[in-house]
Amino acid sequence: MRNLLFALPLATFTAACGGEPLAADAPEAASPVVADEAVDQVEQQVSLSSPYTWRTNRAESISTSIGTSTNRTCFLTGLGGSLQPAFPDDISWASAGTHIYGGEWILSINQYVSTALSTTVQCVNTAANRTPEVLWSKGEAAKLLGAVTPNRRCFLTRIEASGAFDSTADYVRVWNDNINWYLGGDLADDGGARALCVDFPEGHGNWLWVSGADPINRDLAYNSGGVACFLSELGGRFNQDSYYDGVSVNYNAGTRTWEMDLSPVKRGRAGCVK
Repeated sequence: MRNLLFALPLATFTAACGGEPLAADAPEAASPVVADEAVDQVEQQVSLSSPYTWRTNRAESISTSIGTSTNRTCFLTGLGGSLQPAFPDDISWASAGTHIYGGEWILSINQYVSTALSTTVQCVNTAANRTPEVLWSKGEAAKLLGAVTPNRRCFLTRIEASGAFDSTADYVRVWNDNINWYLGGDLADDGGARALCVDFPEGHGNWLWVSGADPINRDLAYNSGGVACFLSELGGRFNQDSYYDGVSVNYNAGTRTWEMDLSPVKRGRAGCVK
């Protein structure tokens, strides 16, 4: 089974943004339902799409377009399911997330066993000073994403694994040292991640949470108007055959607060911007 869920039309950050969890009987879709990008758009005000979620429980490689990459940038906000191989020493790679191809953002999953794997991304209508996507893999030195500038913010776009992500000690992350932005991590087995940067005028904090034997839900930033949050670090044990076992960043419209949900034995860091 594979599904694409597109929750709601685009709206400015000041509107409630977010989506409900995927229903078990969500209809199959070979292509997304993409709303007009001009809905309630205010000149020079960045807009945020509702989440796009793509999932499969088959051994297959699937992808779908979620719209233009012109003046539009997408980042990872959720990952669930299993990244583990069918047997030890299997050299196949699983991956999930988004990337640019042919002038469009592509949402994709490569799964090499018949277990659940899902990914969620959100897109903003800006590409201001966007940097090229960078790949970091286990065993490599941290990769340079770009110099620190007053407005540059960097986030994850895709996760890749061939045995990695089997404990909370395994993680990938984006960070800066006040001079440069980097992508790197610490993985016990083969794996990696991709990331890129774009300009946002304001940073509104970042939070790292690590779960133990129980799931946790934690508040991130309050949306006073125009605030959005994306994943900058992800790790933990991704070995369960469930779309809902993972890490996700979600918007709670009832409290105007961005939140992070972590299933057991996961870690996630989100950065919030405006």
